[in-house]
Amino acid sequence: MEKDIKVLVVDDTVLDRLILSKILAGISGVDLAGTATNGKIALSKIRMMEPDLVLLDLFMPEMDGMETLREIKKHHPNTDVVMISGIDPENAGETVKALEYGALDFISKPKTDSPEKSGAELKNSLSRLVAMARTRKYSRRARGIGNEPVPAVPPPPKAPLKAPPKAPREKAAPSLFIPPAPRKRGERFIPTGRPIPRIEAVVIGVSTGGPNALQELIPAFPGNFPVPIITVQHMPPMFTATLAARLNSTSALQVVEAGDEEKVEPGVMYIAPGGRHLVLRKDRFGVPVTALTDTLPVNSCRPSADVLFRSAAMIFGGNLLVVVLTGMGNDGMSGVGAIRRKGGYSIVQDEKTSIIWGMPGAVVDAGQADEMFPLPKMAERITEIVSARKR
Repeated sequence: MEKDIKVLVVDDTVLDRLILSKILAGISGVDLAGTATNGKIALSKIRMMEPDLVLLDLFMPEMDGMETLREIKKHHPNTDVVMISGIDPENAGETVKALEYGALDFISKPKTDSPEKSGAELKNSLSRLVAMARTRKYSRRARGIGNEPVPAVPPPPKAPLKAPPKAPREKAAPSLFIPPAPRKRGERFIPTGRPIPRIEAVVIGVSTGGPNALQELIPAFPGNFPVPIITVQHMPPMFTATLAARLNSTSALQVVEAGDEEKVEPGVMYIAPGGRHLVLRKDRFGVPVTALTDTLPVNSCRPSADVLFRSAAMIFGGNLLVVVLTGMGNDGMSGVGAIRRKGGYSIVQDEKTSIIWGMPGAVVDAGQADEMFPLPKMAERITEIVSARKR
């Protein structure tokens, strides 16, 4: 394969630079453009080399990874950045923040205590990220998108927290169709003509680009959101707890990392913990609760959106709204089908606003998408649909 993906490695640790460079040199199609020891050097090399992908360490002298990331996204918005992160609470918090500021994804720092195992894991991760960067590069080229500078995106404003209301469960209501609000030219709507049921819960599946997407979506919901939201975001352990805390601090909804035997409440968002599947079941009183399992990964994912979606269909039947956001792969596609066969309704994020249109695109290609919306319009549409249960 032609070397079509140019990569720059930025890390102040000599050994980490050597390990990453060696692994990248063995991946087909990669042109290792060079290395840099800090953010200032990296920015000058980016201006000269115009790499497609930058591997960026979080903590460096002169200019750290976070400041460097913001400069890259400001002046080179279509250069993809992957953070190099350690697995500890401090790194988890900074890494989640970096994802919200536009980083494509993150990888763990090489483990020198087990170089062979670490090398194999890193090669798998880097091969996936290179494939992702290649897909994004050629997608942008096909759409005629250049690398023009854009204004930096400020952090989202904080919203006051509100206690979630506890609404009594309602009897089943007839299905109804709620037409979407008038659309601007260029926005797409898939008019399947299927009725929208009374919604008792919203389930969301999201992966690459998810923290950024959720940080835009979730704070836009009102604090009195009438149903629970249960979410799978593909992330390792520890990072999901940090993500939940950050979303909770900026949202009117209560956002928590899901635990075992937690009753699902209206106005609360539950995020599956990294490394464990999240399912829904009923307790001995017939009340829907969360449950965590350690069964094998599904679609190479744990947590998996398909696992959550299928269990939700068993508990709520067709009274579900399923939402699939940006992400690589097809996790969630079969689960969306299971929900729709029960009578549930689906919305997917459109390609233009998705970091990677793998997961939502798979749902569309399978004919399982009822509506498709740009991310900035989704909170309004979801709220419109779930609020109709009170009409």
